[in-house]
Amino acid sequence: MQARVEVLGSGREVGRAAIAVWDSRGRAVLLDYGVNFDEEDKPLFPGHIRPKDLDAVVLTHSHLDHVGAAPSLYISVKPPLVATPLTLDVSRLLLMDMIKLNGPFLPYDEQVVDMMLSAAHTASYGEEVEAGGFRLQLVYNGHIPGSAAVLVEVDGTRVLYTSDMNMAETKLMSPASFDGIRADVVIIESTYSVYTHPERRATEERFYKAVREVVEAGGTVLVPAFSVSRSQEIMALLAERDFEYPVWVDGMARQVAELYAAHPGYLRDPALLRKALREQRLVRGWADRRRAPRKPGVIISSAGTLKGGPSLYYLRRIADNPRNAVFLVSFQPPNTPGRQLVEEGVYGESGTPLQARLEWFDFSSHTDGRGVIEALRRLRGVQRVILVHGEYDGQVRLAERINEEFGVETLIPENGESIPLE
Repeated sequence: MQARVEVLGSGREVGRAAIAVWDSRGRAVLLDYGVNFDEEDKPLFPGHIRPKDLDAVVLTHSHLDHVGAAPSLYISVKPPLVATPLTLDVSRLLLMDMIKLNGPFLPYDEQVVDMMLSAAHTASYGEEVEAGGFRLQLVYNGHIPGSAAVLVEVDGTRVLYTSDMNMAETKLMSPASFDGIRADVVIIESTYSVYTHPERRATEERFYKAVREVVEAGGTVLVPAFSVSRSQEIMALLAERDFEYPVWVDGMARQVAELYAAHPGYLRDPALLRKALREQRLVRGWADRRRAPRKPGVIISSAGTLKGGPSLYYLRRIADNPRNAVFLVSFQPPNTPGRQLVEEGVYGESGTPLQARLEWFDFSSHTDGRGVIEALRRLRGVQRVILVHGEYDGQVRLAERINEEFGVETLIPENGESIPLE
């Protein structure tokens, strides 16, 4: 039996990450086990793997497309779980919420989530973890607080799985740190294979200028944002500039912000988030929720795609006044209310036209094609690149760039495909 990489999820698709690294004994470590959702919000699981074959499960970060299926591995056995402490804390919060929303479609419940977390070995960046015949090491990757790439040594081959990563500095995070790491095989995200993000500081300035224009004219700005990382990024941006108008924070973003503040070592500037939590207003109930849109200010609220959460309530409150604004700061997937708003300018089942100002700002925490090339430049000894977590057409073009720049074999596997480790 030969060591190999098996792509169980994120092959030629964005999300549903699941990568198994097998050794010559027929044992494996599993890197992430996430879900995507169909149009009816039913979770779509990755390919099957037997939990009894696992020497370890590594969760690289807390987004559901990387952790949402993981508890299903702990129903009958308890393979060791490896992650940073912050990833575990935020994952529990998101998984419990997912059970509330999608419970009938899940093979696990709250008790199984706690069983999974009881098997956890928390690890720091750079710390080596032995798992059967594997050596594991978490590497800082700049995506969201607590996130990590994973370096796996198996049968003499070093495999780096970047997971989601970012090569740009944000308010919460410093860029990924891959300098000098030796890896024979690199499994790298390609979410934005052929897209180039605008310069981050320019996006921040454009966003802040637009916010001030609306609020100083007497309007309210609704910022629908993902609860994990994106909301806290906007909170920190406004706090850094000493924004003097009310900023309200609603939804799960409140709890995530408090968890981030409790783990300051995973933040680029923990004092900035503490300042935001101290100065901004956390919505504690319906009295606050009704009060928030009454005066000029900013409301940061989940869900980032307007698909549920308090942001829907606020949208209805502010939508018919041209002085107000909806500033989207997250990717809007197809078949979501946010995508409908961007493409058609309407919201709700009846297709009500939006009267408020609408803009989208690129605050992505994923690297772009330039960042993938830059990350590979910083690594040493790379013989083979495997592109995952991206759309196939863009991956083909990115693979061509990688081959031109580095002259290494670049593969774009489908889900279910295995790649031998020479």
